[in-house]
Amino acid sequence: MATRKRKEWTKKDSKIRAARRARADDPRAPTAWGLSRRFKLRPIAIVEAGDERLARLRSERWTLEVAWDGHRVLACRVGDDVRIVSPDWREWSDAFPAVTLALLQLPVQNVAIEGFICALDDGARPSFERLRECVEKKEGAVLFAMTDLFQIDGVDVTNRPANERRAHLAKLASPVLTYSEPLAGDLEVVLDAMEKHGVPGVLARSEDGSETIAIPCDGVEIDWARSLSPSPKVTNAEKVLFPRDAITKSEIVAFYKDIAPVLLPLMKDRPIVCQRWPDGVDEFTWYQHRLPPRAPDYLRGVWIDGNRRIVIETVDALAWMANQAALTFHGWASRLESLEQPDWMVIDLDPGTKTTWEQTIEVAIALRKLLELLELSSVPKTSGQRGIHVLIPLRPGHNPKQAHHVAQQIALLLCKLLPELVSIDAEIEKRGGRLYLDHQQSFVGKSLVLPYSLRAVDGAPVSMPLDWSEIQKGLDPTSFNLKTLRQRLDAKGDMAAPLFAPAEKRGDLKAVLARLNG
Repeated sequence: MATRKRKEWTKKDSKIRAARRARADDPRAPTAWGLSRRFKLRPIAIVEAGDERLARLRSERWTLEVAWDGHRVLACRVGDDVRIVSPDWREWSDAFPAVTLALLQLPVQNVAIEGFICALDDGARPSFERLRECVEKKEGAVLFAMTDLFQIDGVDVTNRPANERRAHLAKLASPVLTYSEPLAGDLEVVLDAMEKHGVPGVLARSEDGSETIAIPCDGVEIDWARSLSPSPKVTNAEKVLFPRDAITKSEIVAFYKDIAPVLLPLMKDRPIVCQRWPDGVDEFTWYQHRLPPRAPDYLRGVWIDGNRRIVIETVDALAWMANQAALTFHGWASRLESLEQPDWMVIDLDPGTKTTWEQTIEVAIALRKLLELLELSSVPKTSGQRGIHVLIPLRPGHNPKQAHHVAQQIALLLCKLLPELVSIDAEIEKRGGRLYLDHQQSFVGKSLVLPYSLRAVDGAPVSMPLDWSEIQKGLDPTSFNLKTLRQRLDAKGDMAAPLFAPAEKRGDLKAVLARLNG
């Protein structure tokens, strides 16, 4: 039976791929992908008893519907092209061939529909766990519960009355495309009925469709952010990626899962660049800037300047990337909601060919004293190789040009103080083997190795955040590595914590410039 069901999915999938090949003959034709980018699924607020919005349901005209226990998507069709995307525009068309095929069989050629993809359990109740099984095993019946209409026959209907849009949806219904009908009765009666049927709650839509809220049944949690992808499994677990240290991929995945509590807060809402060594640290490396094609849905992708950037926010996502042999993680200086406002300013102490480690320490100490005079707090960290990175947390409101200008002024002062040791020349030949003060790390799109990230050199060293008191003669950066980090965290705690200081304790660049010019 399982084999027959899987064949049914494969047969449907082959029909969809054939339609795509036919469409590829005309690359200028409008696409369902382009249509899906025109609309964005609005957030659905989940409210509890006592919320003031519930009172509006009694005084205003709202429509009550089932809060489907499924995967929320926007389904678009343009001719023979279909795209099913989640709220972050991740594509699910290939995962649900039955829904894709049903959309291709609609009597309309151009349509955009919001809804939930669901699978029913043995009691005919929508079950997210059953849906996850269908995706993982590529078998089983699914349906698309249509809840709203954005476009039909090429006409944008988002500003049309909700009852008019619902009437269109009712006409499009089929065995796979289910119309989510309004529920009769007041909220308490409907909630009671949903609870008896094992449904998690109720959706309430305002009359114009501009606002949707979800009201869970008593003791039930509504969560539409759950992952449809299975938890990450380590593949080729015993593959050695650090040959002289005999460190395997499974050890690397375990390392990143262990330090996730201190690394994930640094990654949150920040575009990440993953540096991968699929055949070990002696072989070819490459930088993964964009979301991998078949990434699980717990690995977030965010569109920035036409590229779908990687954002890592969960232990599963971190472990999945580590399983792809991502050994080193680089993070942007800014977060998604404020890409033009860096969180931190960076001064990178990059040793030259004639720079000793003792001289690097000397420069770092001089930089610390200068930052203290400017009343700037900072977090030093080993680069994981020969250098030292100094991160200066910034208040909101500063742009990259301001951060670059201040970092440049600080670097110039250090050049005057230590002319024999440091340089700010971008051209290596002009530095004369001196340490390079890289002050250009705060621009949008520029990335820096994150604190606690591994480096792909012998010993599996870690880019370790430190207390300034540790920056002294005798400091051994190689002592911070995959095998010692847990002991370090247990003894010292999170030394990167000052990067999350409240705004009033972060750097004010206008005040710094006033001191520099005073």
